Amino acid sequence: MSMNQKRAVLIIAGLLILICTFFFLYQPNTDKVMEIERETAQYHRQINYLSTLQLKVNDMKQKTPDLQKEMTSYMKKFPSRMTQQKAIYNVYQMMVKTGIRVSAINPGVEQTFLNAGAVVDTATSNTTENATEGAIELDPETEVPVHQMVGKVTPYEITVSGTLKQIEKALDWISLNKEHMSTTNISLTYDTSTGKLSGTITVNYFAMNGNGVPYKDPDIQGIMIGSKNIFGTVK
Repeated sequence: MSMNQKRAVLIIAGLLILICTFFFLYQPNTDKVMEIERETAQYHRQINYLSTLQLKVNDMKQKTPDLQKEMTSYMKKFPSRMTQQKAIYNVYQMMVKTGIRVSAINPGVEQTFLNAGAVVDTATSNTTENATEGAIELDPETEVPVHQMVGKVTPYEITVSGTLKQIEKALDWISLNKEHMSTTNISLTYDTSTGKLSGTITVNYFAMNGNGVPYKDPDIQGIMIGSKNIFGTVK
């Protein structure tokens, strides 16, 4: 074999080695490197996201004590329990303050609207679920953390009559009451002969079992019982 032939063979062998190196070593490693780079970029995005979350967590940890105090303070504005005696007493107070007349009171079924920190849909809850009472419901004046409190609501349908001004004052008295009441299902008709409105208003009474607020019996000694009006004539 001549020298030129040997050189040609060496050149061809070198090219074959280079080609093999490219296809069997360099190119697979390049694909692997690109895959690793993609994974690394994804991990960087996750790290940045988690770092942002950590900042929010740290911020929430600083705010949590104040938020807990604020929530506890708000929960203590509810009565720990609402009895029929207290509910009827509140209706009487509303009548005295506003001048409307109440001829009937129809208590509804107590329902749970808050349980273990979660809001309960009273429209879908039933009496069977409400009948299963926990320790806090059996001893509602005991103070527990906010997430263990149980919120209760009881509707009372009251039959009323009065002028438009008196009815408006009664609705304002309910909405602004410190014991958290609300009104629903207002059904009133106008009597042209008397110039007054008459009908029914549903008053919802709220209570927060477990907020530590002691229950106090209302003073009902001065409440009169009548015939035409449930509380008699109030001046």
